[in-house]
Amino acid sequence: MEWDFSKIKVGQMINVQAYKHNGYLYRQWNDAKVIFHNKRHIVLFLKNTVVAEYEKDINGWRYNENAIWFIPKNSFYNAIVLLKDQGAYYYINMASKPIFEDGTIKFIDYDLDVKCYPDRDLQIVDREEFNIHSRMMSYPSKIKENIYEELKSIMILYNDYKYFFSEDVINYYLEVLYKDKLISDKSIEKFVRSNRKKYNEEISMFASIKKRY
Repeated sequence: MEWDFSKIKVGQMINVQAYKHNGYLYRQWNDAKVIFHNKRHIVLFLKNTVVAEYEKDINGWRYNENAIWFIPKNSFYNAIVLLKDQGAYYYINMASKPIFEDGTIKFIDYDLDVKCYPDRDLQIVDREEFNIHSRMMSYPSKIKENIYEELKSIMILYNDYKYFFSEDVINYYLEVLYKDKLISDKSIEKFVRSNRKKYNEEISMFASIKKRY
């Protein structure tokens, strides 16, 4: 089934809901700002977005840091990139493809997360939770196959510096945020300086290895 995302407009505030496979609403993001939207994906900005955690029965918490959320329409994952002074922190949720109904973006969360922090490799976390819920909620084999295949796709994106792992892509959205006055030039400068330092260190490392051989 093809969902109609045409009512999602750049500049509007929107809510996002994450469900479990059994239909339980466990998390909601309130007032995320749409900063980009095309046939491929929706991109949101999460600064000051309030998150309600229904599973943990807490009042919720707020994004105090700049964060970009990439929600591809035809992939079984979505990715939140926290723009910290130390660099980009990636939180990738393995999930169903998103739908849009009742003015809200919705998806099913499938437990597994991929995390990537500066100076650390990718980590797949919550595997035990995935295995438990898979048995409890009887995840269909096709869904599990899709999740496993998408994990491979994420590894390829990471190794090839593609999509949200690309410095150019992140810098493009930094420029969008700056033009919309959603982020300060000081924040951009700190983030870019940190990322560039890491990138230059990697180039130096590869150059050193090449000299040895």
